[in-house]
Amino acid sequence: MSTEKIEHTMTNEYANSGNGSPLTRQMTVALTPEQYERLFFQPEGPRRGDLSKRFANPTLLGLLGFLIPYTSTIFTLCGLRGAVAPTSLIGLNGDYYFLGAIAMNLAGIAEFILGNTFPMAVFIIYGCHWGSLAYTQDPIHNQLSAFGTNGALGAEWNSSQGFHNVTMVLVSFVFLVATFRVNAFFVATFFGLVMMFSFIAAADFAVPHIKTAADLEHVSTLLKIGGGFGWLGLISGWYLAILTACAAVGIPCPLPVLDLSSKVFSKDSPKEGHKDA
Repeated sequence: MSTEKIEHTMTNEYANSGNGSPLTRQMTVALTPEQYERLFFQPEGPRRGDLSKRFANPTLLGLLGFLIPYTSTIFTLCGLRGAVAPTSLIGLNGDYYFLGAIAMNLAGIAEFILGNTFPMAVFIIYGCHWGSLAYTQDPIHNQLSAFGTNGALGAEWNSSQGFHNVTMVLVSFVFLVATFRVNAFFVATFFGLVMMFSFIAAADFAVPHIKTAADLEHVSTLLKIGGGFGWLGLISGWYLAILTACAAVGIPCPLPVLDLSSKVFSKDSPKEGHKDA
């Protein structure tokens, strides 16, 4: 692991002094790249004058905003406790709107302000995905009325949903490539997302061809397989949430983050053609 130190400044404010001015104490803590990774999921340290020295770290908010609706979604896709996808997902619209969409987009905007490009893109893209999902399946919007008598069983509706999920496969793959410079748990998470969206898309495209009970079971199996791959992100995500929460409040946590920023395409790697003097 790289021994390079990253300065991170924290300011504490205390009671007023005798002349009415607040007393403050400023501490500069030297963080290793792995410690910074625990806090921000950013492979590189902050730039000089970075606003993370003054503002709260939004990473935990974005991570939990993703995990809460995501966890319920995976349980539903797997058919636990009698859940039936996609019908049971409608009951999660509140989570999708407020935790998925609002919390993640707020975290993404905060990451943008702090200059953390990768978590900003992840939080806003998936936050908007949750909002899109909630809007699409919200009965108040009655989108199915535009698709004639076939409705949710027709090719018109399911092709649009399948195309959305195919696009999310591509988005997740782009993020998967980038995670090889973040940490191993993110790699597992986004690999699981690529596979999950792939099987959901396959289920969408299969719905219009349901003719028998076996066809219906096939669609259900595709959704369950997708949910099974989602467990990679479920386990990895909650693991990272524990690490991030501990790092945020200074609780020593021996669990490894498996940082890859100093191992994959590291800046310390010898350049091609470099020769010792």
